[in-house]
This record gives sequence, C-alpha cells and structure tokens, in this order.
Amino acid sequence: MKFVIRDDDVNYFSTPADIERWYADIFAEGIPVGFSAIPYVKPVSDVYPKDIPPSDEEYPISRNAALVTYMKEHPLIEVLQHGTTHETVDGVYEYARAVPRTEAKRGREELERALGKPVTIFVPPHDWINSSGIRAVEYARMDVIRGRGAGLRNWIWRPRYAGIFIYMLVWKAAHARRGRVPAYPYVLDFGKHREACSYRLEDTDVFEGLAYAHQKDGLFVVVTHLHYYTEEKKARLRAIIARARELGAEFVPPSALF
Repeated sequence: MKFVIRDDDVNYFSTPADIERWYADIFAEGIPVGFSAIPYVKPVSDVYPKDIPPSDEEYPISRNAALVTYMKEHPLIEVLQHGTTHETVDGVYEYARAVPRTEAKRGREELERALGKPVTIFVPPHDWINSSGIRAVEYARMDVIRGRGAGLRNWIWRPRYAGIFIYMLVWKAAHARRGRVPAYPYVLDFGKHREACSYRLEDTDVFEGLAYAHQKDGLFVVVTHLHYYTEEKKARLRAIIARARELGAEFVPPSALF
C-alpha cells in the first residue's frame, strides 16, 4: 500500500514556520508531504487570508521568496497545484464553474516559474471540479488527486469516460453494504488525465479506509489543511501514520501514485 499526505491551501501568505510547526516531526521520520499550493491566491478566497479586505487582487506565490525557497529546497516536500486563485463566487468554488481552458496552465506556469521544477498534479479546491475544469487540467497536462467521487462526478463524451463511469457504478453498488462507500484504492485512467481518490483527515471512516487500501494493496491519500490544524487534528494524523506503519505502508510523495 502506498500512503500519501496531501496538505491543501499553501499560498503567498503562508510561511516556512507554518509548515515547520506541524510537520517538523513528520519530516524527521522521513515521511514526504505533498503541499497543494494556490498559485495566485485572492483575498476573496474562502480559505485564506481572512484579515485583509476582500478584493480581486492576485498574490502570486512567487513573490514570497522565503516560502518558495523553503519548499524548493526541502527534500521531502512535493508541490501540487491547488486551483489557480481558490476564489469562490456566489458560493460556487473555482473549477466547479466554467473556467477558461488556459486557466490551469496559467497556474502551473506560475508554480513552475517559482520552483524551477515540474508540477504535474492538480488538486481542485474543495475537491469539486466540473467538466470545464477537467478540460482545463487536461490542457495543462496534469493528473488529478480529488475526493472520493472520482469517476462519477463528471461526464465528458469519450469512450474511456463511459467505461469508467459504468465500472464505478458497479463497483459502488458492490460496496454499498459497507454503509459509506470507501474511496477507490487505485488510479483511474481517463486517457487524457488520471485520477486518484482521497480521504479527509476528519472523515469518520478514515481508519477503515486505510485498512481497506491495505487489504487491496492499493493507495491511500489523507488530506490535511495547514492553516486549520489543531492539536487534536495533528494527533489524529499521528495515529493514522502509526497505524499505516503497523500495516507496512510505503510513505511516498503524490507523484509516486501515477
């Protein structure tokens, strides 16, 4: 079983100290972490920051030299792309509404310009993405790590999509007796992009999901949020890591899934 930590919402307003506070001990154990970074965070984002007036101004992550240098040089950090601005309009998340085809590519270019290395994985804000967003991600030539509904939440008229859609309906029906259907424990290949599913740290069945992924010798992704950590949440992550070690999990960066 491959085990991945995905931490969302790192952006221009984040600091290396934020990361060190919650992950220094995890890094000390040699465990990699994938940080989903917002390329151009806006003050109208629903996640961060909360202490400046809302505006449409974009804050490129490349302007935070200390953060970029820290992430670029840390051997256990892999950067993913988390939307482009993480803006929410009238309650609708970015990438869950229509976006220009070039929007994901614009965000990828900002991250790669800042880090000087490829960024190949896209994480939709709040794990929600529509077909327009998928096409933008494909145009940027990226794979996706999203929530538990991969394979059923979008539709694009392609034979590969139809096959996966039918397969996932059958798979979901076969697991319905479990109560809450587990996240699919393997990568789904949609032809022009691939997808992996994840659990949120707060999910009530996250430990059951870990056991299921181990049983299937598949993949397990747990999602955390740097700017919303508490001591209780950190203790829960430590418990999940401890259990994964007992099960013989391989701790890998997100790109190792694809």
